[in-house]
Amino acid sequence: MDERWTAAQTRLLADVGVLFVSLNQLEAFQQVARRLVPLLGDWCAIIIRDEHQQARRVAMACADPRQQPLAEQLVQADPLVDPASAPAHVLRSGQLVLLADLPDEYSEQPAFSPAYRAIMGQVRPRHLLCVPMRARDQVNGVLVLNFTDASDRRFTPADIEFATELAQRMALAVENVILYRTMQRRLNQLLLVQRVAGLVNSALQTEMLCQLVVRQLHSVFGYQLVSIYLLQDGALRLQSVVGYDQVLQTIHLHEGVAGRVMRTGKAEFVRDASLDPDFLEVRPGTTQCIIVPLRYAEGTPAGVIIVESTGNPPLDDEDFFLLSLLADQVSVALLNSFLFARMLETFERFRSLIELAGNVIICLSPNLRITEFNRMAEQVFGRTRGEMIGADYPSALLSEAERPLFAALVREVMSSGNSRSFETTLMVQGRKRWLFWTITCRRQLNGDVAELLLVCQDLTEQREQSIALLNSERRLQALERLESMGVMASGIAHDFNNLINIIIGNAHLLQTAYTTESFAQQSLRHLLSAAHQAGDLAQQLLNFAGEDRLQVQPLQLNQLIEATLPMLQSSLGARVDVRLDLAPELPDVMADPVQLRQVLMNLVMNAYEALPEHSGCICIQTEQRALDTDTSHRLLQPHQLLPGEYVVMSVRDNGIGIDLAIRQRICDPFFTTKTHGHGLGLAGVLNIVRRHGGALEVESQLGRGSTFTVWLAPQPAAVTERSPFPAESDAGPLVLVIDDNDEVRLLIERMLAHAGYQVKAVASGGEALQLVGGDSGIACALVDLTLADTNGYDLCRRIAARDARIPLALISGYPVDASQLGDVPVVATLQKPFRAEALLELVQRLIRMRETSLS
Repeated sequence: MDERWTAAQTRLLADVGVLFVSLNQLEAFQQVARRLVPLLGDWCAIIIRDEHQQARRVAMACADPRQQPLAEQLVQADPLVDPASAPAHVLRSGQLVLLADLPDEYSEQPAFSPAYRAIMGQVRPRHLLCVPMRARDQVNGVLVLNFTDASDRRFTPADIEFATELAQRMALAVENVILYRTMQRRLNQLLLVQRVAGLVNSALQTEMLCQLVVRQLHSVFGYQLVSIYLLQDGALRLQSVVGYDQVLQTIHLHEGVAGRVMRTGKAEFVRDASLDPDFLEVRPGTTQCIIVPLRYAEGTPAGVIIVESTGNPPLDDEDFFLLSLLADQVSVALLNSFLFARMLETFERFRSLIELAGNVIICLSPNLRITEFNRMAEQVFGRTRGEMIGADYPSALLSEAERPLFAALVREVMSSGNSRSFETTLMVQGRKRWLFWTITCRRQLNGDVAELLLVCQDLTEQREQSIALLNSERRLQALERLESMGVMASGIAHDFNNLINIIIGNAHLLQTAYTTESFAQQSLRHLLSAAHQAGDLAQQLLNFAGEDRLQVQPLQLNQLIEATLPMLQSSLGARVDVRLDLAPELPDVMADPVQLRQVLMNLVMNAYEALPEHSGCICIQTEQRALDTDTSHRLLQPHQLLPGEYVVMSVRDNGIGIDLAIRQRICDPFFTTKTHGHGLGLAGVLNIVRRHGGALEVESQLGRGSTFTVWLAPQPAAVTERSPFPAESDAGPLVLVIDDNDEVRLLIERMLAHAGYQVKAVASGGEALQLVGGDSGIACALVDLTLADTNGYDLCRRIAARDARIPLALISGYPVDASQLGDVPVVATLQKPFRAEALLELVQRLIRMRETSLS
């Protein structure tokens, strides 16, 4: 699923093509408008240019169901678009129009027609968006959206982007439908021309011929004003007419458009009668006319056919073409020669139309043999026209399960003459294809079926996208369930750790009360064993939640590398030279040594795999390096490193290098270029580094090797401020404990008091800050990670700001996030549940650090 759209928007985009295939055009537009208003507006209107290039409002919907009858009434009552309106401007310019914060007077503009002002007064738009529906550099419609006063929404860039994408998809769908329907209409018209030509051929008398032509033009082609004049005695004489109250019985050759056609021998299309001075107005209101000559070969025209229009519907080039073709057919003298050439031309035009169509077109004989197989059919079925012509269609392209349905549809089409649709599936070169068919028939003059025409749309892309979208939604739902379970498991484990810590701490305190071996001591040991097993269960819950622990501590990177080197050398073999270039006096880093050792080993083994024949040199280098803005851009994104000083560890090899095309993917989970690799090594490296608050840099050139550099923040500088330690009393050092769990806080207080320490235990960060500052005498502070009024990281920063001499340690049932410790003056962490020995050892270590800093 595209991340720019919501699930509802994605489904609407995916369904646009299906709607225009499965519904008629007006129903499809209305469905889109109704589904769009809940997503992107209070009102939606769709405007398209019809076949006469007139802009019409074909669909309208309102988010308020009470206003939907008004929307439908506006479409039916006044479908034409006002020339002064914003949609009309978009149709002319092809540019998107966004009008925001329209005043109430907008609907009363004088340029608007009264009908359009009435519509705008009812809709009352406040924000108006008009998006052109563009296909192949032609604007064939406009998508109009608006918000009214009743809504406080405005159009955002994301809304405009989505509306533009939807408009483009609708434009493409409309273009495909128009092309498909134009092809069908052209086929039907050609069939009608052929039918009329057959009827004309049967008429032997001139009077009968003229009457038959006029009647067919009126009843079959729908022309309202038709007349035929033949040349007699040097003038055109009326032979037959339909649609006129009064007519001209005679037209002289020197007058009118008809006389001009007779003189030139060429048909004429007068698109605007008011602009032609030769036009003779017979019926008032006539605006257009087509006049075609009836001529024998290249001789003098024998007469003319005149078709006129009052503008509803207007005549167009298609009418001109059909009348010209029919006039040639009417010329009986040319039937044996010119008629054959014209029909051959028509067939070639029909053939080109079939070949250029964007759909599969297959013609069948009445016995279902393939007689035509166009280029698109070759692409979809993977077979050539030569091998398919003459083949049995059901056997060649249908499965056994689909053949009975097809046979029934053929019988129905042949008997009723109506078209029918059906859907099939087909495996082509290992890929399943979904095909939507429409079947119709053409009949001979005697009524017998001449051929069957099958037009197919390949729905494979749409279906595959729908299936992929459904699978993505299912995976997303599964991930959301796992995420919810992980959050729940993490919370349970945290609370469980607090309870276990109370059990373990009190059990240890009881053990000190029973110094000799007794039944109570045995019971306490069993209790502690069970409690530690419960702690292991809590750890498993944290692992399930993806929150495995990081045991961070001050770490000297050079020592870690030197300790790991013998194990690495034994694994790499004698053909690999491992070199060390370690900077002296390198600052410590706060890190988990086990995890960082894993990073080092993964990077070295990755370098080893890149060496040709596993032979070459690997260099491990450490240094303190400054990070600037240019270098920050080279780190794998995203990262949170700010400019400053960092400790870096680099692993460099002289292997084959990494191609630029795959460099950005090498840390993706499960991506590998190795035959038997699992694709988790570098992904794990990046995950560990980011969890430590660091970043990873990759440099490589083909044939010259690669360098992987780990950037880590150094441990915060040791406290340099020195002041006299408060005079010790007879009591032990003072320990500050901050934990919002009453029982855990009481347990820690009892453990420390039992060991001889003074304890101040508080439940919130605010109480703790009141005790810090001046000569508080606090030797160290133990801070819980999660508090009611703040978090442990922020509280440690604020304590250090007031008294930088106090050593700080974090205690929590949640894993400590090392990426948060970059600027936090924490010197140690303790994971719940913990033993009393671990707590006392931590406190002693913190107090020694304080004494060392003050000495």
